[in-house]
Amino acid sequence: MFSISTVAILLRRIEYGDHDLIVTLLTRDYGKVSMIAKFARKSRKRFPGTLELFSKISLVATLPKKGGMPVIKEAALKHPFASLRGNLWKTAYASYWTELVLTWLEEGKAQEKIYHLLKYSLEALDNGQCPAVISIIFQLYFLQFSGLSPNLKQCSRCQIALEKLPGEKFGFDLAKGGLVCQGCLTDKSSPYQLSRGTVKQLLWIQANSLKNVKRLKFAAPAIKESQVFLEAFIPYHLGREPKSFKFLNHIRNLKSKAGNG
Repeated sequence: MFSISTVAILLRRIEYGDHDLIVTLLTRDYGKVSMIAKFARKSRKRFPGTLELFSKISLVATLPKKGGMPVIKEAALKHPFASLRGNLWKTAYASYWTELVLTWLEEGKAQEKIYHLLKYSLEALDNGQCPAVISIIFQLYFLQFSGLSPNLKQCSRCQIALEKLPGEKFGFDLAKGGLVCQGCLTDKSSPYQLSRGTVKQLLWIQANSLKNVKRLKFAAPAIKESQVFLEAFIPYHLGREPKSFKFLNHIRNLKSKAGNG
C-alpha cells in the first residue's frame, strides 16, 4: 500500500456504518480529499478528539491497492480551533468558508494557497478578530485563487478606469463581473452599491498578500457594502446559494435583534 502524510483542515464528517467516519479534508499537499477513519466512532482511543470540524490535524493515510478511499491510520491534533465550535457566530462564518471549499474545489487537486487562506482565516477567527472583515478577506482571496476575481478597476460597460470615473458611488454587474459607473447604470436602485472608498479597500486587498491585510481597517459602511456585494457575487458564479447562508443570516438577525451589531 502507498502511504501519504500531510497536514489538513477537517471540512466535513459523516457517520458511516456502525463504527466508521468518512471525513473530507483540505490537505496542504493534496487538496480536497475524502478519507475513511475506521472504528473512529467505536473507539475513543483511536482518534481522541482529532476528527472534529475545523480542526487542523497531521495525518498518515494509506491508499488501498484496489482503489477506494484513503484510510487514515494516524492522526494528531495540531490546533483544535475549539472556540469555533462553541460559538454560533464563529461557527456560522467557518461553516460558510468551508462550504465554499467543499463546493468549489476538485477532489485531489493541490490547492496550497487556498489551504493557507483557510488556515489564516480560522486562526484569525479563533483569535477574536472581526468575523465580517475576515470573511471579506477570505472571499476576495478565494475568488482570486479560483480565477474569478471581480473587476474593480474600471467600468465593465464603458471601460473607463476607476480613477477617471466621476462620482463616489458605483453599481455592479454580476453577469459581467465588474463595476458599473453611474453613467452606465440603468437601474439606479441596484442593491449592489459600492462607494469609491470601499472599492479602493477591496483593490488593496487584491493587490497585497495575507501578511499585510492585518493592518487594514474597515469602517462599518464599507463592511456592509462589501458583504452585500461579495455574498451576491459568489452564489451567482457558484450557480447556487450555499446552504450555510441561511444559518449565517439567521445568526446575524439574532445578533442584530440583541443589539450586538
